[in-house]
Amino acid sequence: MKEIIELLSASLAPITAIVALSIAYRQYRLEQLKFRRELYEKRLAIYDSTMKLLSVVLRKGDVNFIELVQFLQETNQSRFLFGKEIADYLTDIYKKGVDLEYHQKMLREHSLPEGEERTKHAHESCELSKWFGSQLTLAPEKFSVHLGLDE
Repeated sequence: MKEIIELLSASLAPITAIVALSIAYRQYRLEQLKFRRELYEKRLAIYDSTMKLLSVVLRKGDVNFIELVQFLQETNQSRFLFGKEIADYLTDIYKKGVDLEYHQKMLREHSLPEGEERTKHAHESCELSKWFGSQLTLAPEKFSVHLGLDE
């Protein structure tokens, strides 16, 4: 009996260490999952903002300066959360939005008479609208790499 007690006493320290290690690992995994969830939520907010701007452009056929500034504000952390590729893509969306606003403004506010200049602005506006339309299917593909829930 004494031998059993000595054996159990000797094994108590390693068993305690194993239990402590197990608890520490579980806490580590829990923190990892918490971090991934927070990162996902921040990335999803940028994706939602992108899709919102794209849908506004498709619905109205135009975009205004306020909507573009709001898009910039909502996506300004993209380089840190996604990396250069997505940040550059969002910059491209913004720039094309500015171009679209310019061409639409020229058509709307400057009452250009029919002719070469008006045709040029109408053509550019049409091309930009097509580009924005194509982004509704391309944007989810670009973001899906970063928004997957698998490990």
